[in-house]
Amino acid sequence: MRGVTLALLIAVVLAVSTGVSYAHEFGHTAEDHTAQAGPPLFPGSTFETVVEGPGAPRVVRALPNASATAGRSNRRLSLTYFAQLTDFQLVDEESPARVEFVDKGPSSAFRPHEAFHPWAVDYSFRQLNTFTPASPHAQARGVRAPMDLGLLTGDQSDNQQYNETVWARQLIEGGVPITPNSGMKGDYAECPPASRLELQTREGAGEIPDEPTYMGVQDYQDLGFEAPDYWDPNKGEVYNNFPTWPGLMDRAQSLTFTPVGLRRTGVPVPTYISNGNHDGLVQGNEDAVKAFEDLATGCFKVAGSTSTLPIGGEDPNPNLLLSPGVGFAVRPDDAGRRFVDRVELKRIYSFGVQEDGHGFDFIDPAELSASGFSATYWSRELKPGIRFISIDTVSDGGVVEVSSSGNIDDPQWRWLERELDRAESRGELVIAFGHHPIRSLTSDVPDELAQPCSGSYNAAGEYSNEDRHGHDANPGCDLDPRPSSPIHQGDDLRALLSAHGNVIAYVAGHTHENKVLACGHEDGCPRDGNWWEINTSAGAADWPQQSRLVEVMDNRDGTLSIFGTLTDPGGPLAVPAQGTSAAGFGNDELVAISRGVAFNDPQGGDGSGEGASQDQNVELLVEDPRSAIRGRAGR
Repeated sequence: MRGVTLALLIAVVLAVSTGVSYAHEFGHTAEDHTAQAGPPLFPGSTFETVVEGPGAPRVVRALPNASATAGRSNRRLSLTYFAQLTDFQLVDEESPARVEFVDKGPSSAFRPHEAFHPWAVDYSFRQLNTFTPASPHAQARGVRAPMDLGLLTGDQSDNQQYNETVWARQLIEGGVPITPNSGMKGDYAECPPASRLELQTREGAGEIPDEPTYMGVQDYQDLGFEAPDYWDPNKGEVYNNFPTWPGLMDRAQSLTFTPVGLRRTGVPVPTYISNGNHDGLVQGNEDAVKAFEDLATGCFKVAGSTSTLPIGGEDPNPNLLLSPGVGFAVRPDDAGRRFVDRVELKRIYSFGVQEDGHGFDFIDPAELSASGFSATYWSRELKPGIRFISIDTVSDGGVVEVSSSGNIDDPQWRWLERELDRAESRGELVIAFGHHPIRSLTSDVPDELAQPCSGSYNAAGEYSNEDRHGHDANPGCDLDPRPSSPIHQGDDLRALLSAHGNVIAYVAGHTHENKVLACGHEDGCPRDGNWWEINTSAGAADWPQQSRLVEVMDNRDGTLSIFGTLTDPGGPLAVPAQGTSAAGFGNDELVAISRGVAFNDPQGGDGSGEGASQDQNVELLVEDPRSAIRGRAGR
């Protein structure tokens, strides 16, 4: 039996004894089979295993002006085929900038599986790569198109940190070994005297092991007290009777692996980026100021607030998070934990292997200059006759409890109007993509509510008044000198897209749920609207950790079909047995644990993001605007 992992042995035993399957092989979509609850992992536990479930059926949905005609499967021709991935929220879970102790409010403050997000992302790419050579959707005569590109619709990182953004690029591109760990050892010279003394004392006593190791809220020894809001895999019984896997958190920091990235027959498939609120705001809520960055790169991690504990209700005030607290010393001044502004974010992606900077090289030079070089929105004809438009929906003003939702500032809005008019005049189909769906574009916060900048960037990417991290002392300051008002919200975007008949889709993330809406609204399209909003669940941050294959087909009958097909991460579903030491765990075990813990997460597990059948595997019909234009011209 050499080479067979313990997890796979358990899978075989349980499958025989219970009649369920813990296999989740590569090369399947959610139309083939899904995942569902299996028997408890061990007697008396509420932790359910995840087993293979039945496939989700394909649902055909049509706009009023697009009838589904018989025989279209024998006529259709693929126009573009791409993957959508969203909401990785790659977490530096050891960062002092994390505020896990507000978990009873916003569920994004702590997830018990967050240390394993890199493996969920990598195995999502491994699954998608089985479909890059040939689409699961057949054209006429059974021909299947190769994948053209991938769209990343925001929240690639979780906390606007440099290291998280670099990890995101490495996972997207693949090919370079990654160890998703942070923290550093040194002489602690950057630490305040009390923290320096504590760190030196603990290191001298052998309490601080060599890197890489985990120091955070999921190790109660670090905290000095038991905290049942956080699952410690060394003492799993205190968190919802979760399993114990001793050493699991350390293993997640020490395991180096080489991600695959999105590839077709070994060659990278181009991927294109839009930003989410977690990419541009601290914890997806607040503009990054010096005090937050000092905390992120500092030596002390707050684990609980003495003035706000116990936190009651569902809506604690995050403005109190920096009030006096209880916590523990961490390794000092990891510069990888610094925040990134928009210019630095684009620079990180430009340092990768994709020559166009994952789309950021397509930014209009006039918009780039006018925005103080901070613009991240762009437009490009990525396939003949099909224009992809990336919008930035981050509410940069950074007001807590408001700016996690999105908006579009006026300079970007006026650019978008021009781009849509030009595309319509050229007869191009338009697929727009961004982070926030229509229903989440509700922030009324102007960008100017962020801290003002003390300097500016030049065309060479140099900042005129940089701090020790190479950017403004307040890295979330408003770099764009143009007035942001009037701010534009979801109803505005819905009306604008609907006014252009060549727009056929808006692809979004943010809500961590599968949702497909005609023109982005439960009530359907306004007059002349001819597009679908395709909203896909989180790729790693929350269950069901899915991605989506999207393909536009010309039915050659005056309609287009937009196929949306969900995929799960590949790999085994069976987690290791209760109490197994994690010292020997590899990639398969960590991705299985990621899925199993996400499924059981009481905040966002099973039943929270799958959507109804009409939101999962779909064929969405629209009128072919090219045929409509030709028809009008002939009348």
